Amino acid sequence: MVGGTESFFTFDRILATVAIVVGVVGIWRAEHLFRRLNTRADKMTEDFLRSATTILVSYASFTRALQAGVELPATELAKDGAFALLTSFYFQQVLHAGKLRPEEFSDLRKSTRAQVETGARDYAEMLIKSGLGKLKEGVEFNPDLR
Repeated sequence: MVGGTESFFTFDRILATVAIVVGVVGIWRAEHLFRRLNTRADKMTEDFLRSATTILVSYASFTRALQAGVELPATELAKDGAFALLTSFYFQQVLHAGKLRPEEFSDLRKSTRAQVETGARDYAEMLIKSGLGKLKEGVEFNPDLR
């Protein structure tokens, strides 16, 4: 334009500048959120690996105790079942850490053990009814489990 002055700050330029600033802030926030998410994922992986290590070391220790001569009574779970039950107790302890008192943990463990016994009876009945198994001679179902 000859002889005319045009302002440098037009509405279009101001709007474009605001859009760029908003975009830069959005990218910065997204980067920050992804960094936090990555840190959380790393912590979850670390927690999982710690729990898995604890379980495997416990299984090795449990197996070693049985190998060293400890015998489980015939009325108790076999070694794999006993270890599975101990592992479930461990998971419950981790899951409810700081939320339950020792008496409540004891009740939870008793309840879990009762669930195992009831589930075992249900599986036994299912195996017998389907013809895949039969009840050992001299063994009867515990009527208290219903």
